[in-house]
Amino acid sequence: MSQGHAARRISDIPVALRRSRELMRRDRWTDARLRAHQRALLGELVRHASANSAFYRELYRGIDLGGEVELERLPVTDKAAMMDRYDELVTDQRLRLADLEAHLDGLRRDELYLGRYRVMSTAGTTGRKGVFVADRGEWREYLAGLLRANEYMGLRPRLPRRRRVATVAAARPLHVTYRMSRSLDVGIHRVLRLDATAPVEELVEPLNRHQPEFLYSYPSVLWLLAVEQLEGRLSIAPTTIVSSGETHTDDIERTVRAAWDVPWFQIYGTTEVPLLGVHCSHHTGLHLFEDFAIVEVVDERDRPVAPGQPGHRLLVTNLVNRSQPLIRYALSDMVTEATGPCPCGRPFRVLRAVEGRSDDILHLPGTNGGEVTVHPLALRSVMAGVANLKQYRILYDHPRLRVRAALRADGAAEPTRAAIATGLRDRLTTLGAAALEVEVALVDRIEDGRDAAGKLRIIGTRP
Repeated sequence: MSQGHAARRISDIPVALRRSRELMRRDRWTDARLRAHQRALLGELVRHASANSAFYRELYRGIDLGGEVELERLPVTDKAAMMDRYDELVTDQRLRLADLEAHLDGLRRDELYLGRYRVMSTAGTTGRKGVFVADRGEWREYLAGLLRANEYMGLRPRLPRRRRVATVAAARPLHVTYRMSRSLDVGIHRVLRLDATAPVEELVEPLNRHQPEFLYSYPSVLWLLAVEQLEGRLSIAPTTIVSSGETHTDDIERTVRAAWDVPWFQIYGTTEVPLLGVHCSHHTGLHLFEDFAIVEVVDERDRPVAPGQPGHRLLVTNLVNRSQPLIRYALSDMVTEATGPCPCGRPFRVLRAVEGRSDDILHLPGTNGGEVTVHPLALRSVMAGVANLKQYRILYDHPRLRVRAALRADGAAEPTRAAIATGLRDRLTTLGAAALEVEVALVDRIEDGRDAAGKLRIIGTRP
């Protein structure tokens, strides 16, 4: 990395710190002020996109954008449409998908494209890779949002004895978690970075040496580390745990809580909108940072879903990014909005649960010749009742359900195998699925199923 780029990266920090203090003052906004802020930014965003993006100019043809923009009148977009017409969607005509992909192939740390843009990609777990850009101003706003989230979680600078932080996550600069962490790493904390794709045995020794106070990772990795702690190989005492990037299941939570009964904060973010929400100290759910994004919880036909009812997917409008406008952009996350506000008094809506992705739903043959949809929660509840289970992955590979399961050291192999197979067969039968073979393989560890960022897709269908 050049000295010039290093200096620019460091100069981002004081700007982001000042901005984060401004963002914290929004915690005292009224709901009316927050909605007015959203309407103003939405109008600016839509008019900017229509003027500078051939994709949106065509998409919004015939829609009056002169007055207040009515969000529900705007068409929905998605990753496929974005990637098919990428060069027309971005608002800087120097950005070309082929050139950005070549830049990604050559990334080593935190280099900027054209001296201005950070380029990142999704891992493609939903079947297609996405490419996303943010210019320096947009990136500083994202960093300010992360610093605000750190305040929610109590991760503040401490001198002269700096806080010890460990992150076990993406280890490649293609991914937004890596880039944001790198951007903020200017010596404020003592940070240990480990690769989430590494075998858990390779994580234990460096964590034991570092003794982190703050431990961040994906839920499936925290699950593995918790088992190492409970079985005596890992010996750390974090005061705070932070997780993101995967579904938080009951069995994972029980195991992690058994290892470390400390405050556990969840962060909700995507590459499209790096910080959508975070827990506060009340832990009632995820506060949506609605000053950064408009989040619509919708059903299969993109109709609004009431609080308290699970949605089929999200439509997200990124209010920060003008370089690559994402307006009513579909995400497959299935969430449930809380029915009431958080006791903390902040104006932001709260997500009670993030229950996976709609493309995690299994579509199985039904007993009457049709098709049965099986929500991943139905299968996770079965696995949560299996004793001595360390980790598992379920894959529907027509015409059978393949299960790979790793047990704790004291787990009994054959009774566990039978409990998994019987439990899943019985649950599928009650849901109306036709009889299918449940193939259970007991393994020492589950090495497949993680994407390039290290995230594990616990339940899915073979393409």
